Amino acid sequence: MLEELLLQALKALGYYAVLIVIMRLAGKRLAGQTTTFDLIVLITLGVVIQSTALQDGWHNAVVFVITVFAAHRGLAVLCAHSTWVRHRVRGKPSVLVRDGQIIEAALELESVSREELLAGLRKLGYDSADAVKLAVLEETGHISAVGAPDHGSKVTKEPQNP
Repeated sequence: MLEELLLQALKALGYYAVLIVIMRLAGKRLAGQTTTFDLIVLITLGVVIQSTALQDGWHNAVVFVITVFAAHRGLAVLCAHSTWVRHRVRGKPSVLVRDGQIIEAALELESVSREELLAGLRKLGYDSADAVKLAVLEETGHISAVGAPDHGSKVTKEPQNP
């Protein structure tokens, strides 16, 4: 019985490792801007991999869940304390716009379309890349931006009436 549970724990660790690799291959964009299609693909992959790793029996399910949870918590602690580990697991932030100029090579590397970048900037209140001094695709998959100091292109929102 103990040998079976240890085997289940090893399979759960392998499952978690495969999920981490899949997420890294999918890219940072997936973490912050998941489409319905992306979500369906990720869930399907996770279920298929899990079905091959999870042995029959409730005790195996408990060991599987506890092992994956513990591995995730352990990796989160490692990422919080080690930049090297965090960048391997989550990736590094990528500059997408510098001084109003879109960096096409960065968009291609991160699999972000020009339209997705501009939509992200509009969401932050910028009507164009010209209005942005710096825009970064963060390791979380979200776009952050700093406006150009002398550019008045930030979209102003009208106050809403209650």
